[in-house]
Amino acid sequence: MIEEIEKRFKELLRKPKTKEEIEEMEIIRKQFTAELNRETIDLLNDLKKVDIDISSVWDLVNSKESYPAAIDILLSYLPKQFHPRNKEGIVRALAVKEAKGKAAKMLIEEYNKTPKEFASLRWALGYSIAIVMTMEDVNEIFEIVSNLNNGRSRAELVRALGTIKTEKSENILLSLLDDNEVLVEAILGLNKMKSIKAKDKIKSFKNHSNEMVRKEVNRYLKKV
Repeated sequence: MIEEIEKRFKELLRKPKTKEEIEEMEIIRKQFTAELNRETIDLLNDLKKVDIDISSVWDLVNSKESYPAAIDILLSYLPKQFHPRNKEGIVRALAVKEAKGKAAKMLIEEYNKTPKEFASLRWALGYSIAIVMTMEDVNEIFEIVSNLNNGRSRAELVRALGTIKTEKSENILLSLLDDNEVLVEAILGLNKMKSIKAKDKIKSFKNHSNEMVRKEVNRYLKKV
């Protein structure tokens, strides 16, 4: 049901819209939202039991308040089958300091089993892992960032390598200076660890065609 609704919505997005199609899109949008919420009803009910009363898991993602009582519940639902939009909401809700030291292993497992076509979800998983990882997780992080097939989903993990100030993390970041998909993040990571070893290589990117690369090169050179 939810897949059919989503498919029709995407069909309408891809073509010019009549008044009737615009009205249909709004109806379908509401149906899609209702189906997503229905899929997570058990999770929302369990959160209510710890006095977290929300209508969508994305309410946690957008909350300015901390929610430590939700972490174990979110982790218990993380491995379950959900629409990618709901899964991403759970993943992003775990990108908080209260989940540090608790969530990384399960998030890494989810990352490794998530098909590469789910780019947004894999990026969110990488982002959340970067927030909650500890030194106990570095070997798995090294494997993820070193696999070029993981593409842009590695971006935040590459940046986070700058906080792991070891020779191995520095060498991995140096090797990623040859990977345009995460070049900016590799420079950021090397800047964070104040790597002298990277200076000559990073300096060679001063006239790079990408403005963001040039910006980070200049920041690095000013700092190092």
